[in-house]
Amino acid sequence: MVDMTEFFGGVLCLDFANSLDGRRLKVPKETLFAYGDLAQWALRAGVVDQEVAERLLRRAAAEPGPAQEAFNAALELRETVFHAFHAIARGTEPAAADLAALQDAYRAAMAAAHLVRADGAYGWAFDGDDPNRTWWPVARSAIELLTAGPVDRVRVCASSGGCAGLFLDLSKNRSRRWCSMSSCGVEVKTRRQNARRRATRATGH
Repeated sequence: MVDMTEFFGGVLCLDFANSLDGRRLKVPKETLFAYGDLAQWALRAGVVDQEVAERLLRRAAAEPGPAQEAFNAALELRETVFHAFHAIARGTEPAAADLAALQDAYRAAMAAAHLVRADGAYGWAFDGDDPNRTWWPVARSAIELLTAGPVDRVRVCASSGGCAGLFLDLSKNRSRRWCSMSSCGVEVKTRRQNARRRATRATGH
């Protein structure tokens, strides 16, 4: 399964969906248990910087109610993103309810966004210490992936060990099969090697 200290999705929204690992297991591996975890994930993902993360955490401590609401909204968005792009990766259409939920999340995020100029180009940015700032960029990322692509490059990890990680296959021949060669890819190759060894011992060759 995925090493959650790294990101393998290739785009922010898929990385966020992957923050729940081992989705095919009876008990998936959760990494976000409270708002503090969400703020730390946003920091590692580059959604916020250290100063903003610290402000968000201070506000969450002072106003736990809004922080909990933002955390709940983030987890709902995470599941919506996963289900929508898992369907796409499997060659089916996302559920209408998931598309509607993504649209609602995007609308809420962009209501708080503003245009900024950086490095000679304009882009969207979020300011302030609203606790929802942790997931607003994820909603924007999901809609941008849906509308601008490349959705035909979205894949599900081929591991049989419980991982259902989502990622963009940007390889030239579209041959990437695993979320990470250092984790799921190694697991699959190890099982194949062990199977070949057992077959060789069984045949005496």
